[in-house]
Amino acid sequence: MAARRYTPPRDWVAPGNEWPNGPFTHDAPVYALVTAAIVARYRASVGDRSLRSVARAAGIDATSLGRTLAGETVPDVHTVAVLEMALDTDLWPARSTLREHTESRPPLDGVDT
Repeated sequence: MAARRYTPPRDWVAPGNEWPNGPFTHDAPVYALVTAAIVARYRASVGDRSLRSVARAAGIDATSLGRTLAGETVPDVHTVAVLEMALDTDLWPARSTLREHTESRPPLDGVDT
């Protein structure tokens, strides 16, 4: 089995569009869509708080948070959980928000999504 190459979430935005708003390429993986939704919800809920103050309140590294917000990396579950607590909001998108994009694609590795 060939190794898969990781592509940063922002690289799946369709040409001429901006991260995290999209739209995304038809073959964009779910991790890119989820990360974009998390970043969009983060931006909508952060208000005038600085990245450093949010990172401090969440107990996470500001540089890592910045890389996630820039679409360079995918946040881990811990990061999303502590950000949700620090911001007092839900960041993880509901499946229904991703369904429109993913239903038109074939299943990944034969697994139903």
